[in-house]
Amino acid sequence: MLAIALSALLAALIPREYVFFAIVGTLPLFIVGVVALWRQLQTPSQERREAILAEAGRMNWDSFAKRANESWRILGIHASQPEHAGADWRIAQDGKYTLVYARRWKASVHGLEPLRQLAEAMESTGINQGLYIAAGGELSPPALRYAREHNIQIWLGDSLSLFLLGKEPPSAS
Repeated sequence: MLAIALSALLAALIPREYVFFAIVGTLPLFIVGVVALWRQLQTPSQERREAILAEAGRMNWDSFAKRANESWRILGIHASQPEHAGADWRIAQDGKYTLVYARRWKASVHGLEPLRQLAEAMESTGINQGLYIAAGGELSPPALRYAREHNIQIWLGDSLSLFLLGKEPPSAS
């Protein structure tokens, strides 16, 4: 909308021979606006994300694991059983492997122990990327520091809700 208004304003204010350049100059702004609108329309509403998190909190492990496996499939990520008990999945995407720990997804406080188990599994399998999944609660400051130090990404709350809805969560921890 801004790009159209800017084009119209420039067309009215500048000499006719430069109008074409003014309109073409606002084209990148228009394209960025269309892409932003498309992304916004494709993102699930906050209410839907909260509802899926509440649903995940009521699930037992088998139901949650089945839902997560379906989400991996939708995203085109191959998920399999890991070789180590300290992880719940080994996922593969674009030739890169990641170990995933999610058994404590319903906990209200997430401490160091599950992250240590995941880091131990990563070390013993030679996989250098980890992912810790939690529906809610908080990670203790030492746990957050440990995750950063050991290349473990955290999907907490909103990131998990996007994943369960079949959308790619942001890559930031």
